[in-house]
Amino acid sequence: MKLLILSSNNGEGHNSAAKALMEQAEARGISAIIADTLMFDSPRRSERIKKIHINSALYNPRIFKTGERIAERMANGPYQSAIYYESAGFADRIAKFCSINGVDTIVATHVFAAEAMSYLRSWGMPFKGYFVATDYCYTTFVSDTCLDAYFVPHKDIVADYEKKAPNRLYIPSGIPVSENKIIKTDKRTARERLGLPQDVPILMMMTGSMGFGNVKELTERLLPMLPKDTAIVALCGTNDELRTELEKKYGGKCRLFATGYTTRVSEYMDAADVVYTKPGGLTTTETLTKGKPLVLMDPLSGVESWNQIYFANHSLACVTNDFFTGAEVVRNLL
Repeated sequence: MKLLILSSNNGEGHNSAAKALMEQAEARGISAIIADTLMFDSPRRSERIKKIHINSALYNPRIFKTGERIAERMANGPYQSAIYYESAGFADRIAKFCSINGVDTIVATHVFAAEAMSYLRSWGMPFKGYFVATDYCYTTFVSDTCLDAYFVPHKDIVADYEKKAPNRLYIPSGIPVSENKIIKTDKRTARERLGLPQDVPILMMMTGSMGFGNVKELTERLLPMLPKDTAIVALCGTNDELRTELEKKYGGKCRLFATGYTTRVSEYMDAADVVYTKPGGLTTTETLTKGKPLVLMDPLSGVESWNQIYFANHSLACVTNDFFTGAEVVRNLL
């Protein structure tokens, strides 16, 4: 068996799930390769779509929301969507890659890959094909696809998949999480390794890989409300502008520690007392594995809204709103 795991760079959750799958494949002696789906189209297009995704989320959420609505309308049409045919345009390169590398099984952590795989199957290419969902809701455009099985996060969302994309095999399996995200480190040890203060409450604010979220506003509201010894750790992802602003405004004046993109998220979670984050599928799942109190920021339009609803309905997180703000929730938990 030779496994190809197709991910996508527009959202780090897809890559995190792909890495977790690869870890498990290698642990079982299965040869596996991870590839960015859109790189089979062109590196330029992969980077362009990544930038559009990040910039619309950070600086123009209205465009992001409009894009989500357009996608839903396209997916609800009587025929296969334009996205399916866009993905078909580079499917032959995936087929060539599989032929050269002896790949016989393909797993997608993004629907673009599932679309291309389904096109290849329609032309008779023999392979086992699977889709792994990375959010707690139906994934738009799954109705375009035809694969051997679909792994979804929870049994409660299977009905929605069956309604919108019937006659497929759905397997409630959870979201893949890397082993190093599951292992728990003692809080005191984690703080020592990260250079964080001991014996004080620590709030960890996560903005996702893109650095999205109302972190500046929350920090301004929180500081007057929290005990003076409370430390705030802000993980700003790739948003260097946010990190610089926080350091400039609060550096040396309070216990605020701002850091950019890091591979030590698991340790920061272990060091924290409360985690305040955007409702991405992977981040929320990783937080649950740590057993930390979870507070969710206002979501991006689309899947994050559904993630937030799922976690609220299952009493897995505190959801904030205009009447019960994030600052109030965090204060009560600390």
